[in-house]
Amino acid sequence: MFSGGFKGFSGFPFGGAEEENSTSQPKNVDNKSLYELLGVQPGATTDEVKKAFRKKAVREHPDKGGDPEKFKKLTEAYEILSNPEKKDLYDRFGMEGVKNGGGGGDMSDIFSHFFGGGRKESGPKKMKAKLRELEVTLEDVYEGKIIHLKHQRKRVCEGCDGKGGANSKQCSTCKGKGVVQKLTMLGPGMYSQSSGPCSDCRGEGTIFSEKDRCKKCHGNKVIDVEKIVEIPLEKGVPEEHDYQFYGESDEYPGVMAGDLYIRIRIKKHPMYERRGADLYTTKKITLLEALTGCQFTLKFLDGSYLNISTKPGEVISPNSFRTIKHKGMPFYKDAMQEGDLHIQFEIEMPTELKQEQINVLKNILPKPQESKVKFDPNKRIYLEQYDVNNLNSNPEGGKRDDDEEESQPRGQRVQCAQQ
Repeated sequence: MFSGGFKGFSGFPFGGAEEENSTSQPKNVDNKSLYELLGVQPGATTDEVKKAFRKKAVREHPDKGGDPEKFKKLTEAYEILSNPEKKDLYDRFGMEGVKNGGGGGDMSDIFSHFFGGGRKESGPKKMKAKLRELEVTLEDVYEGKIIHLKHQRKRVCEGCDGKGGANSKQCSTCKGKGVVQKLTMLGPGMYSQSSGPCSDCRGEGTIFSEKDRCKKCHGNKVIDVEKIVEIPLEKGVPEEHDYQFYGESDEYPGVMAGDLYIRIRIKKHPMYERRGADLYTTKKITLLEALTGCQFTLKFLDGSYLNISTKPGEVISPNSFRTIKHKGMPFYKDAMQEGDLHIQFEIEMPTELKQEQINVLKNILPKPQESKVKFDPNKRIYLEQYDVNNLNSNPEGGKRDDDEEESQPRGQRVQCAQQ
């Protein structure tokens, strides 16, 4: 697998000879291309590299129509130039030095190759994205608006340039990573690799005296910074739609700022229910209005009032729907089109009628269809009011006995006498 050994592994069961690690810079080394790609001068600081990358990344991101291959090269350049160790190797040996690790090799890479579980880098380090929910009204979604939201995120402290204090030095134990690798022998030829925070630098990667600790960030390297995020709430935006803001989450020295996601939550409306691009509402009318027609006004989402009327001679059935075309929600990404408004009618029936009213209705309304079986008035059964609290819900018949002990099995209450 490997033809040679590894320097510094004296007595480790891999064998092989030690190799010399040259620190002199080879001739004709290209160590400027990555700086030119980001648009910064050779030897630029980490902060300058970060700012240049952020500016170019927003413009060249594939989601914004940029070239994916160019964006990949930009992220690779940022990964190298924002990492002090890789930047030093690139400045001295070019890309070959970065790929070969300067001829030395990283302990975690070696462990990962033989045992697995080591740190793997597939791109530039980036902080985790943050998700925030924003509650809006149905009126907001109908009309669209610009929403200004206060957002607090961590930024690299400018007082110490993200070092945590003055006269900081890279921790020699973890080489500035803040993490150390440990190899434990489990048995003959069996090893276990684990990692944990470096005890010498408390996982910070740098060491400095307490008196040199930054007064602005108190040695944390980052500070809380508030920003007003502008959210362009579009007409007809759907529930749980996410707006992405690149680089607006937390950042850390040498690590790209994460992205911020704003998720839209639409408040429940007291009158309208949204289903896709359509709106639904209910309207209570009297029996007289259901039979003879009705007219009413309805306050709409834009603050206007709709003057609504049934057609002449139209009868409204209980729980039936009527539709007003193009009075629903705007189509998302196509606000010139709108859904429909559907109104469900609930008819308030009279609780009782006087005999003279009944006689009038019998003369006006269609007569009921006569039953094929002759009605016997001597066997008349009167209907009673439905009572949801007086139901026979027990499958064995009768009402449930809620007070019965749960330990008593149902249907097994009779016990045989002992012989």
